[in-house]
Amino acid sequence: MLKLTDLKWADIKPSAWSFFSWLTIFTLLPFGIILVMSFVQKGDYGTINWVPTLGNYARCFQWIYFNVLAKTVFLALSATLSCLVFGFPIAYYLARSHGMQRNFGLVLLFIPFWTNFVLRMYGIISIFGNNGLLNQALIGSGLRTEPFPILYTRLGVYLGLVYNYLPFLVVPIFSALEKLDESWREAAQDLGANRYQVFWQIVVPNIREGILVGALFVFIPMLGEYVIPDLLGGAKEAFLGNVMVSQFFVMQDWPFGSALAGLLSILLLATLWIQTKWGQNPGDGMKRMTHA
Repeated sequence: MLKLTDLKWADIKPSAWSFFSWLTIFTLLPFGIILVMSFVQKGDYGTINWVPTLGNYARCFQWIYFNVLAKTVFLALSATLSCLVFGFPIAYYLARSHGMQRNFGLVLLFIPFWTNFVLRMYGIISIFGNNGLLNQALIGSGLRTEPFPILYTRLGVYLGLVYNYLPFLVVPIFSALEKLDESWREAAQDLGANRYQVFWQIVVPNIREGILVGALFVFIPMLGEYVIPDLLGGAKEAFLGNVMVSQFFVMQDWPFGSALAGLLSILLLATLWIQTKWGQNPGDGMKRMTHA
């Protein structure tokens, strides 16, 4: 097994050097600056006093900010689970289809991304607003006498997150289902398994990695989402991304904003650890079936 100590600088290819340079300049260096800044004090008029302190992290757990963090994590988890509920059948259908049917389904899935992100958000506003298409249809049909409040609420932010991030969860699951060996499904049926058992003991365990990767693809950016809560939640709903932007550019409190960003990074690392811990090798479901 190759060890880092066995690696010589001359053995590193130029393409690897370009990757390490990009990673250092645009990822590690900014993160290091934010990390250092989170342990210093805010000065007057937005300046920074380079005095070590843990007060910024202690402030993160004040009730007002802890409530925002809990609300953000809950909303991100809810939207991720909803993407999984709606996205898994789509990925399963695309993986089982062939030819033009599959290509047409993939085109329909990614058509919204052919337009600008802000335009898509304003399209949602035109649908879910008080005078939007949905409320006009409900009032016109007599189902409601007044508009149903969706926009500028937590429900509006939730719908915007699910709409925007759903394809990012479908693609990894679709890729995992596409690579799934059909002989395992057939062998399980030969062993007497019904469709329910085949799905839960063969299909799901062997695409578990794809499910976890897809969930991370949507959960991680949802935690730091700023534009969707700002456009669809308005001033009534404050989420972690909005609070961080406010601390950096409105309050000019860069140390505290950096502490919030550091806390968010810890959450992201925890989700990556869970993904690594719960990852499962292909074929485990088939092993359980044969041992049963």
